[in-house]
Amino acid sequence: MFRLFPFDVIVFSTDNDPRLVIIFLNIIGCYVLNKRKLPSLTKMFDNKYLFTITSIIITSSVLLYKLYDYFNEEKKLNKVNEITIDKIIIYPVKACKGIDVNKCKLTEYGFENDRRWMIIKDNRYVGQKPYPVLSTVKTEFSEDGLFLIISKQGIEKQLKISTEPLNSNEMDPKLIHSNISTLDNVSQCYDQGDEAAQWFSTIMNDTSGTIRLVQMCPPNLWNRNIRKHIGDTLKTNYNNQEEYKNSLSNSCQVMFLSKSSIDDLNKRVEKTRIENGESLTDKPKLNYDRFRPNLIINGTSPFQEDDWKSIEIENQSSSTTTTATTSTSTSTSTISTTIELKIADGNARCPVVTIDQEMGILDPYKDDEPLRTLKTFRKVDCVIGQKVIFGTYCVTNPKDIGKFISVGDKINILQVGFNSDFYSKISK
Repeated sequence: MFRLFPFDVIVFSTDNDPRLVIIFLNIIGCYVLNKRKLPSLTKMFDNKYLFTITSIIITSSVLLYKLYDYFNEEKKLNKVNEITIDKIIIYPVKACKGIDVNKCKLTEYGFENDRRWMIIKDNRYVGQKPYPVLSTVKTEFSEDGLFLIISKQGIEKQLKISTEPLNSNEMDPKLIHSNISTLDNVSQCYDQGDEAAQWFSTIMNDTSGTIRLVQMCPPNLWNRNIRKHIGDTLKTNYNNQEEYKNSLSNSCQVMFLSKSSIDDLNKRVEKTRIENGESLTDKPKLNYDRFRPNLIINGTSPFQEDDWKSIEIENQSSSTTTTATTSTSTSTSTISTTIELKIADGNARCPVVTIDQEMGILDPYKDDEPLRTLKTFRKVDCVIGQKVIFGTYCVTNPKDIGKFISVGDKINILQVGFNSDFYSKISK
């Protein structure tokens, strides 16, 4: 026990927290400085000199405490729960169903094979909003990886699209679409032929004759970056002028959601429906596919990710080595790598999130969910009006291109304090 005031104060255990040592030493310093036993609390504050000294000691303790917090932010951020990757999803054809994968390679555009093909009409990208049926189109890769197979339940014919990398020297110039309108920038793509165009025209019930399936052009012909306002926010937050390339994704390279945020939204949607006297019968909970993320993360509190600025993924991969001796032996070792993702901005949501991805129907219950509920607690202002944020965009670090991430990988929070240049703070 250490007697400081008329009552007893238990001395803190300093084994795990050096901040407590700082506070304790300051108290001892106060005692030594006055060269006598500290008086009672009442007498101390009657004495102006001791009051001044005590104030200085308390203030310095608080400042040192804060400095420790600042320089040990990463340790503090990651000591509560283990955050891990729960799912990795890629969407080979933009606007069509995604594919769950166990691991994925990082490229300069984001995840490998993510949004490499898309459907266009009159040289403009089209997606689920005008054609909700696209949400029911399934994509998968052949076992040998040589073909992308596109199918739809109830349709006998499947499409088989070659995944062989395009070679600009062998491409027919007449099939190159150089300026496809894709939101606020343009894309350069290669036409996938009449058979694919007719297949999608039938699925989409479009008789215009201008529907085409196209593929990203090779790197020497590709010149599309992430959206400008996201690029500007990255430059502000990280104080650099780096430009980030993008695939056919709308806005940015990678988007993630947390399981807890989806669960929280589902509870709020159910509450909204009850408060409005609406039936809950035959209205399934929202699945992650409504929001088309690349990563689902586990181990966070709801919307904890709002304040993150950069994160690190710890990937553990196995390497097998065979040694040729008189009796061949094989050993397996684990290789650990780290991958950094920089937070780029929040994901503003449009009516696509009201599409039931299994039925292929926009707003099937005519209640505008989940947008209706998101507007009650995820609303932001920007130069084009009010939006709702659900999901987080991020970009890969160029030094990590070629590395892999896997389901189960641990996520460490490196920095917090992200600020968007485009959106206001979320009003909750």
